[in-house]
Amino acid sequence: MSKSKVKGHHGRGHKGHKNSRSNCRDAKFSEDRFAETMEAAIMAVENEEESEVKFPCPLMMWDLGQCDPKKCSGRKLMRLGFVKTLRLKQHFGGIVLTPVGTSCLAPDDRTIIMQKGLAVVDCSWAQIDATPFGKMTCSFPRLLPYLVAANPVNYGRPCKLSCVEAFAAAFYIVGLPKLGEVLLKKFKWGTAFYDLNEELLQRYANCHTSEEVIAAQKSYLDEIRKEDENKDMRDPMDIGSDDECYNPNRHELQPGDYEDDDDEDDDDDDDDDDDVEEEEHNDDCDDKKSINNDDDECKLSETKDDHCH
Repeated sequence: MSKSKVKGHHGRGHKGHKNSRSNCRDAKFSEDRFAETMEAAIMAVENEEESEVKFPCPLMMWDLGQCDPKKCSGRKLMRLGFVKTLRLKQHFGGIVLTPVGTSCLAPDDRTIIMQKGLAVVDCSWAQIDATPFGKMTCSFPRLLPYLVAANPVNYGRPCKLSCVEAFAAAFYIVGLPKLGEVLLKKFKWGTAFYDLNEELLQRYANCHTSEEVIAAQKSYLDEIRKEDENKDMRDPMDIGSDDECYNPNRHELQPGDYEDDDDEDDDDDDDDDDDVEEEEHNDDCDDKKSINNDDDECKLSETKDDHCH
């Protein structure tokens, strides 16, 4: 009985010890300290310092080895010291960006990211069905809203983001875009991601909850569909000078064009009258010539008269 009491006491003590450590970590967190570390990281990148940059929150990644190591943005961030890897079945207490997320990432996830960090799943989109998501456990699985990829492999494709784009998108949505820039600037094409998705990211960042982000996404997609429908209904030759695709080779009617056409028609009629008068004058000359000419010319005149009949 005494042993069971000891075991029970030990069990309660161990659990309480874990909770106390977690509470200590939360208590140690300071937004001011976070901001200082963030500013130091931003300055280090802007000054192109070669030393390893200390990031203000943990960045983690499950690497399944499905991607080309030379093209994998997650592995590059790992080599640069920004990201650490997680083992399968290793639990992560922060937010994980995963296709099997239960809710959409929103600005109200900011505190969780600042305190406990952010993680991604580095896998190939071509092998997404074979990815063992069930073995990657976490406390806060999240989905990213609609965004367009800027990476060279999937440029222009919706939702096919690389690891660095996923990290940067999350930081922008929760109001920490500068941290996203720190990561994106490590890639030649990186800053294009924010440029390509600026309007969308700003819409999401102006929200608060996951439901609001989803509503903003739906509103944007509805606008895109409506624009596409209008483009399909529009005459492709009906292009004005105010349009982006103005065709300078196409003549545009001006207010006086119709009047000019009438004048041109009148001119054409006058020309036709002149032609008729000229023909009549020539006929009279021919008749006079036929009277005064010799017998051969008279024969020519008779031939002409027969043709007229």
